Amino acid sequence: MRAVLRTVSRVATPDPASLGIPGSRGERSVPGADDPPPPPVRPPHSYTGRRVLLSLAVAVMGVIDLLSALLSHPPERLVALERLVPTEVLDSSRTFTLLAGSLLLVTAWGLRRGKRRAFVAALFLCALSVPVNLFKAFDVEEATVASALMFALGVSSEAFRVRSRELSFMMLRSRALWAVAGLIAYVAIGSWALEVRFGMAHSFAVAFGDAFSRLFGVGDPSDVPRHMAVAQRRLLAWYLGSLPLLALTFAVTLALASLRPARHRRRHRAEAERVERLLRGYGASSIAWFALDDDVDYFFSRNERAVIAYRFESDVVLAIGDPVGPAEELGPLLAEFAEFCRRHDWPFAFFQARPEWLRLYESFGWRALHIGEDPVLWTNRFTLDGPAVSQVRRAVRKAEAAGLTVVQSPAGEDPFEPGAGPPGFADELRAVSDDWLRDRHGGEKGFCMGRFETHRLRDVWLLAAWNPAARRVEAFTTWVPVPARLGWALDLGRRRHDGAPGAMDLLVVRAVQAARERGDAMLSLSLSALAMVAGERACDSEPQAASPAPERSREFLMQHLARFYDFKGLFRWKRRFDPAFEDRYLVYPTTLALPRVALALIRAQSPAGLRSYLPWARRSSAAGAVAASVPPGGNEPVDPAAPGAAESA
Repeated sequence: MRAVLRTVSRVATPDPASLGIPGSRGERSVPGADDPPPPPVRPPHSYTGRRVLLSLAVAVMGVIDLLSALLSHPPERLVALERLVPTEVLDSSRTFTLLAGSLLLVTAWGLRRGKRRAFVAALFLCALSVPVNLFKAFDVEEATVASALMFALGVSSEAFRVRSRELSFMMLRSRALWAVAGLIAYVAIGSWALEVRFGMAHSFAVAFGDAFSRLFGVGDPSDVPRHMAVAQRRLLAWYLGSLPLLALTFAVTLALASLRPARHRRRHRAEAERVERLLRGYGASSIAWFALDDDVDYFFSRNERAVIAYRFESDVVLAIGDPVGPAEELGPLLAEFAEFCRRHDWPFAFFQARPEWLRLYESFGWRALHIGEDPVLWTNRFTLDGPAVSQVRRAVRKAEAAGLTVVQSPAGEDPFEPGAGPPGFADELRAVSDDWLRDRHGGEKGFCMGRFETHRLRDVWLLAAWNPAARRVEAFTTWVPVPARLGWALDLGRRRHDGAPGAMDLLVVRAVQAARERGDAMLSLSLSALAMVAGERACDSEPQAASPAPERSREFLMQHLARFYDFKGLFRWKRRFDPAFEDRYLVYPTTLALPRVALALIRAQSPAGLRSYLPWARRSSAAGAVAASVPPGGNEPVDPAAPGAAESA
């Protein structure tokens, strides 16, 4: 993230109505939900119907080829053909028919996605199927079907423009090269061990040539010398029969690899300063400022007045919040972005989309999944009076009674300059972070949230709870700007396992008070994943109750994922501040894309990989920290409703 952050606002608090501040605390906050969305933009023609029909036709052709190669044929045709064509050609024709059928099934999958490479391969395989079917058993019917299908593909070339991953030397010298080397080694070792040793060939070269030709189906695997023992004959027949099967498997695997999505190349990373200017005018999402992270790329509108910030992970484009820019620019930008992803065969999703843009997303036929709530504290209404915040009030009093003070460092200033913080400030913050991470699955998160690095603390608003008696930091929080809403969003929130009670509550309350004095309008406590607060849904005219099935699924996930992340505890802690709640959604194009999007999100959130969530993968690193993680005797237990991390899920 760029080290150019400044105070969001130092002007007087704007009129609440102009900011969409709700009339009373605790109700659902949907700023701008009543504003009419931009006019929908008709998405470009996707040729879906034609792709589906042709892919089904190619798949049927592949099944016909497989059945034709595996099942018997009319004997009179074979007898007539054997008089004209050598037996080796008939054997290889059968194998090629089997290979063509398998590859046609693979290309049918690529045709359904509009792959150009699958289209070319299907044309070639159909053309090859015509003579192969004729030589195999004089199958005029299959040859005629292949010719008709080739014609249908030829007149539909414009429907197949989606790119695949480029074939490069780097790609060939990796897994594909090792696979070829392994296949050749298998042929060579098997030839020496089973043919030269058992007298089926006069030399290794002859044995290797014979085995290599059997990769293409030439020869009968059961044709082995009769003088050999039964066990040896079975072993030799098994080896000879495995050669064409391995060749077929290798060809199909290579075909699947060639249809992988196109490789992503960084596009506009150098445009971060322009993105920052757009964020200052239109960045309304709680995660919008993470668009300036180093691993983020951008897709600009044609006039460069709007942008979509995204991260490319596991061949999926994960957009950070909503598009940033004027409302009238967002429709055309989304249409161009969807076509850009479609051409490269990249599924995409908008993470933490806001409800006021759902109508625009739905105009493209995309789907929205409710993923949680964003609790918002409006500074001009927040107070510690009243029963709704009684828990926070008691926690703050405990922290003040323990003598805790709050050390602040505004964004853009160095918190480690002499006199800016207590002695050993950086080491104290790191000790708090390490203690918090010790019991967390997955380690540091990596998407739409910060990581603890001392140089990053210069770019955020930092608040730390200092204990003068113990001369240590008990907890700290960091906040990133939400410029278009004159506010801040909670990023990191960490405390010691044996820290003084109420430290985190004290930091949040002091942050709200400081923001109010500075003229800022709101603070977001960041996403509470899987949470849902009953009430008005965004963009609906009347309240709508959640259906039982999604609620049961949500409850199931919260219970069974608690071993990895305390969703309920974190949400309870945030709710103690009596915030207004805003819905957050995951917007994705099709139902089939959702599993890939979910996997990409998990990988993006966990830079250390999925294995970091498994207990046995972290056992060795955690073993040495057990003693340090046990609180000293006499300390009160940690309240599970006040987790040590306010970090969003």
